[in-house]
Amino acid sequence: MRIYIGYKYTNVADKQSLIQKLLEFSSFLEKAGHETFILGRDVQNWKGSLPLWKTFPAIVGNMIKSDVFVAYITSPVPSKGLEVEKALSAVLAKKRLFVSEGSEAANNNDLAYVSAGNSVENTANEVLARLK
Repeated sequence: MRIYIGYKYTNVADKQSLIQKLLEFSSFLEKAGHETFILGRDVQNWKGSLPLWKTFPAIVGNMIKSDVFVAYITSPVPSKGLEVEKALSAVLAKKRLFVSEGSEAANNNDLAYVSAGNSVENTANEVLARLK
């Protein structure tokens, strides 16, 4: 299964921590036999954020190729890019999961929400369980 991992990058205070978390998360999914796509890693080589109009073709192309969209939400502050990815995944009828480090997952009865666990491995295992 191909998994598109979306996230907020712009205006994140600790970008290195976010990158490490995303790489670790994708590594657990890949060890379980899935292929992952992360825009910053696979297109931008973690060279900062580009305007949405520059990344939009890569977002659309890779969303089409993916089976699942997982939004890894580390901030309550909205992200235009992440909102576009969420909307596009809905339009393309992709299976969607939202991993949240905030309280919305705990307060949301929607089965698409996963609360980030105390470790990235536990979070990845919860996502994998929901993908079965």
